[in-house]
Amino acid sequence: MDRSGKSKGFHNHKLEVYSEGNKQRNALSKEEKNEIKELEATHTQARDIRSFINRKYDAHHNMDQVYNETAKIRRERLGGLSPMRWTLIEADRLGYFIGVDFDDDHCVTRLFLCHPESIKMLSAWYFVILIDSTYKTNKYKQPLVQLIGVSPVKKNFNIGFALVSDETKETYAWVLSQLKNVLGGRRPDAFVTDKEGGLGVSVREIFPSSAHLLCVWHMKKNIEAKMMSLGSSRESAEAFVAGHWQTLMNANTQRGFQQRWVDLQNSEWGRNLRFMNYLKGEWIPCAQRWAHCYTNRVFHIGNTSTNRVESAHSSLQKWLASSTHKIDTLFLRYHTSIEGKVTELRKDLEDSRLKVFSIFLQWC
Repeated sequence: MDRSGKSKGFHNHKLEVYSEGNKQRNALSKEEKNEIKELEATHTQARDIRSFINRKYDAHHNMDQVYNETAKIRRERLGGLSPMRWTLIEADRLGYFIGVDFDDDHCVTRLFLCHPESIKMLSAWYFVILIDSTYKTNKYKQPLVQLIGVSPVKKNFNIGFALVSDETKETYAWVLSQLKNVLGGRRPDAFVTDKEGGLGVSVREIFPSSAHLLCVWHMKKNIEAKMMSLGSSRESAEAFVAGHWQTLMNANTQRGFQQRWVDLQNSEWGRNLRFMNYLKGEWIPCAQRWAHCYTNRVFHIGNTSTNRVESAHSSLQKWLASSTHKIDTLFLRYHTSIEGKVTELRKDLEDSRLKVFSIFLQWC
């Protein structure tokens, strides 16, 4: 303390300077920037880029530096174009089928994209098409509709996707019209969707000669949810669906179906009038789209649920890694995902061909 009564403090050690917060000492080198550019091109997540760069170059870079550098790379890639404009130009360069719709202000409201390899696969395997949508893929929380086909080795292939502004009947009709253009004169044997009014009506309008089946997995989940809303426990709801309802679904003949429906109404569950009225109003009138005695006449290759689309959603989510991406990033990651899927599918087809050939040789 000095004569004025003020105390003075002194450091008894050298003041530490942390490189993480020092822009001059911790700036990204040219080599590190090039490395980040290569990693960004493979859609590596920012946190993994930082870990790799810091480990390889014995550096102490922070996340802001990686984010700023990847944002700079993206701006350079766009070259002054809007994300949507760049996406349309790039998709055209890569040979995609492109369907686009605008509003009165010339803003894109609907976008349909189909990879050139998907077009080739669809021309050969167009028999069953599964459709579902998700909201968790882009910055604007717009529905992303995925269309999935099934290969001869029972593996999924992505037909295409549509980024739309809503899920109205008119929008689904537009999406299906784009699909119809890709198909040319071909007509699928069956479409499998969940029970969305707009989608189902549009399928039957745009493809009147194709069967429209309802996803049995979604149906079961909806019935379970309804039962629980009426007071049943989850265990009781699941037991009903796995027991009585599954028995009804599996009836081999229409006569058998009618008898099992009568038996169900006469069971203990029949005393719950609200639940019975729900089944009568919601599911029994459209039994021809989910009951085995009707669907066994349709060439659906065992596909009676949209679980394949749910799987595709999950796979796409892993590639996207974030729900805040704009359309250009979504497109690039979708494209990379499809390229990888095509390679996997070709391998599966070749393995299957060799297996069949091997069996043939054993019989010769």
